[in-house]
Amino acid sequence: MRPKYWATLVLISATAFLPRAWAQSGAAGASAPRSDHVAEVRKAQKAAYAISDASNGCPVVGTDMFGWPGNVIRHCIYKEGPQGHQVEAVVYLLDVQPDVIARWIETSCGNQLPNVGGCFSTVLSCAKENSGMMFPISGNMIENMENGPWKNYFFRNGMTVSIGGEKNGSTTQISLERQEIVAQMPNSAVTSIPTGVTRFWRTLPAQFASQFPAVAVATVLNSPRARGEWLALVHSEFLAALTSPTNRLLEAWVAAHPKTLRAGRCPGDADR
Repeated sequence: MRPKYWATLVLISATAFLPRAWAQSGAAGASAPRSDHVAEVRKAQKAAYAISDASNGCPVVGTDMFGWPGNVIRHCIYKEGPQGHQVEAVVYLLDVQPDVIARWIETSCGNQLPNVGGCFSTVLSCAKENSGMMFPISGNMIENMENGPWKNYFFRNGMTVSIGGEKNGSTTQISLERQEIVAQMPNSAVTSIPTGVTRFWRTLPAQFASQFPAVAVATVLNSPRARGEWLALVHSEFLAALTSPTNRLLEAWVAAHPKTLRAGRCPGDADR
């Protein structure tokens, strides 16, 4: 049984495509994450079905894409659904090492929920439940929310977007050629960002603005400029986090939900 997914989801695979020295360079001087935490993340990453069900092996792209380094992008062609009713999709996933993610969670828990023993496991569980440990930088992330039929959802920088005139939530097979064209469209082609939440967790623009008020960010994504700024901010924050013990997108999400996380539950967007 697949975990439930909310309408938006890149991969965080355990395969070492990101050079170890590069991945850790930004964390110089910071202590390494606990080995058991790294093992927990590696296990959670097995939920990344676009990787495990890929027909092409999800090769590393090697060429930069929308400002993301090509050596941390994987191109996945995969199928989901019962025999005879499968949907095939194309998605570009970000490859993040388990030790990097473990350090992010340790840092956020230490900063926002110190002395909460179950914080790490809860935050990791929420990432797995929400995103399947995948961060799509672009492409079609098919999902079966509430164990229903598999549906098409188009992503950009970890969030569901409307782009290229394609309808999110459809169950029809879209040709792989068309999906590739949509995946390569520029950010300016995004016509809406329905919820604004970005992965691995469910960070909202308002949550980031609240936690980091010095950063100018629109909290309502109702214009091309506001959408472009949020897409750009998520890109810059996540890219910086790849070489840092801190992921400020995660930090903002944890800070927005202390009560629920302290109780060991995954919060809804409006929960404290």
